[in-house]
Amino acid sequence: MSNRLSSFLKKKLFGGRRNLVSLDEPYAVMARLLKRSTVTGILDAGASNGHISERLLGWFPRATAYAFEPNPLYAQTLQDLNRRDPRIRPQFVAISDRVGREQLHFTESPGATSLLKPADRIQDVAPTGGAVKETGEVDVVTIDEWAARNGGPSIELMKFDIQGAELKALRGAEKVLRGSTLLVYAEVWFNAVYEGSPLYGEIDAFLRTQGFSLYDIYKPKYDPHGLLVYADAIFLNLAKVPLQRRCH
Repeated sequence: MSNRLSSFLKKKLFGGRRNLVSLDEPYAVMARLLKRSTVTGILDAGASNGHISERLLGWFPRATAYAFEPNPLYAQTLQDLNRRDPRIRPQFVAISDRVGREQLHFTESPGATSLLKPADRIQDVAPTGGAVKETGEVDVVTIDEWAARNGGPSIELMKFDIQGAELKALRGAEKVLRGSTLLVYAEVWFNAVYEGSPLYGEIDAFLRTQGFSLYDIYKPKYDPHGLLVYADAIFLNLAKVPLQRRCH
């Protein structure tokens, strides 16, 4: 959403007052927040076909995007994408809070695939694609271990869309979070549809111990009963990225 249209809607709908959920386009917001920072590394967890990696590189063209995707369904697409754009580097492994092997639950809709088992109520938000069709073991690694194995790349921006496993991934990334990371863009759950999935408050509390604060919430999703299920959120390290006053 353009800044001009967003400002118009805010004035019309909210009389100039901010709504709890932002109407801004989150990728443009990330680019604005980091415009004074050097972004050389992007970690895209849950990369699927790589379209988000491509989108982020459009905003941060000097960066390398490490596209983590354990689902073999996307392997060829990501390899082809890497050949066209070497800035996108596929990582065919899942991110977790430990190194080893874990069960991946492959769902009818690939976008719902997760290290966590879908609960029955996933049918409320994914009625035609949430059912598990098979499970299989995949390699898992922590972000800190992966970084150590690969020369310690600077990762200024992390994006997570891994269906309830976000906190597992973040807990294995403390060194990188405290080191180079400036911004985390993650899917957060207010009412979980995966077994054992941590809720927003747990993710927020953990990231605050790493120096991050919630900046804003985007794209809320509701179930058919009007219950808020999940949204996307930007967390920012305010000590590393001081905020600038915005003009409205």
